[in-house]
Amino acid sequence: MSAYEKTSNGIEYIGEIAGSNGASFTLFPAAEHTPKAVKKAIRELFNNRDVVSMKIASERDWDERYRTEIFAHPQVRPLRWYEINADDYELLNKERRKGTTVDEYVRNWVLPFTAETRAGNVQKYGEKIFDL
Repeated sequence: MSAYEKTSNGIEYIGEIAGSNGASFTLFPAAEHTPKAVKKAIRELFNNRDVVSMKIASERDWDERYRTEIFAHPQVRPLRWYEINADDYELLNKERRKGTTVDEYVRNWVLPFTAETRAGNVQKYGEKIFDL
């Protein structure tokens, strides 16, 4: 799964419409991308797109990306949002940073805990979650 586009030098990014003047972009440079490569990617986007804002992905952006990939995982798709253990950002960050793949995360932290996650969300939000 990749909704991310790449610049000509291979840096992934995502953009979303920010208004009538253009889009906001977030770059996701990998460890091998030098500051010079990042600057080139930024320049490329400014030259080819209507850029309203631009940023380099923060830790939270990387965690959100990882979380999005968890929700898109084939084994997770049949589950309801309240059964998916992907709301603990400390756990997400720890697992992402140590290199846990999305598949491993799903096998280790989602599938074995669907009942507990569901129960926790019922306790937190009440029975109304079933009406959503």
